[in-house]
Amino acid sequence: MIDRFRLPLTVNTAALRDDLIALSAEGWVPHFNGDFHDGDWTGLVLRGPMGATDSLLSTGEAFADTPLMALCAGVRTLLAGLDCPLRAVRLLRLAPGASIHEHRDYDLGYEQGEARLHVPVLTNPGVEFHLRNRRVEMAPGEVWYLDLGQPHRVFNGGATDRIHLVIDVGVNDWLRALIPFEAADPFRPPEPLIDADTAAANLDRFRALVAAEPDLHATLRDTTDRDLFVEETIRLGLERALPFTAAAVRDAMTEERRRWNEQWMR
Repeated sequence: MIDRFRLPLTVNTAALRDDLIALSAEGWVPHFNGDFHDGDWTGLVLRGPMGATDSLLSTGEAFADTPLMALCAGVRTLLAGLDCPLRAVRLLRLAPGASIHEHRDYDLGYEQGEARLHVPVLTNPGVEFHLRNRRVEMAPGEVWYLDLGQPHRVFNGGATDRIHLVIDVGVNDWLRALIPFEAADPFRPPEPLIDADTAAANLDRFRALVAAEPDLHATLRDTTDRDLFVEETIRLGLERALPFTAAAVRDAMTEERRRWNEQWMR
């Protein structure tokens, strides 16, 4: 399945920026997930779970607008054009120099009947949003579906705030007609059909390349999710005409862990 898609929707960016002006006197709430970020990551709740509408939490059975939604004519116009169930709606701000560590939102995804839409309101060229190790470049006024059940990370390397309108919606027929959720992902090549000995030999050659190429080493070093690490290792090997299997990669990881453990047991 795909992990990103730009929706064919038109957004009045100027109206969304007017909403930010209307909200300028409001206090931005620090994000509750302190373990997953460095720097200033805050938000404003426009629609949230019933009984917890002042929280940045986005999970619940029923949702309601907060008083802040009344200040946001631009957001209300955008939401009126979405013919699908609305859940949480938040403005999330990532300050210059702040980062969100690689993680997955396990309770969010198409399989669970929910999708997350991102609409950049303010951004800059220094913002790096990586989803499954591939950068997603989103411009103000665009509407993007992102499968954030997959590993993702963000860094604001610019000099200005990055503010996104983040909309959680229920998946229905209208949304399925817009987003090809179940289309094949062109960035996920099939695993090579290759015998174990050849796979192991090619993986050894690839590991030598990783040791010799700093950029290649950095790509894998920054991939903290285990399953994504295996997937990325296979993909990068194929790009260098060195096919190997997930089993070969996992066996090598297990062997490295065994060696590391043994050095502390001597």
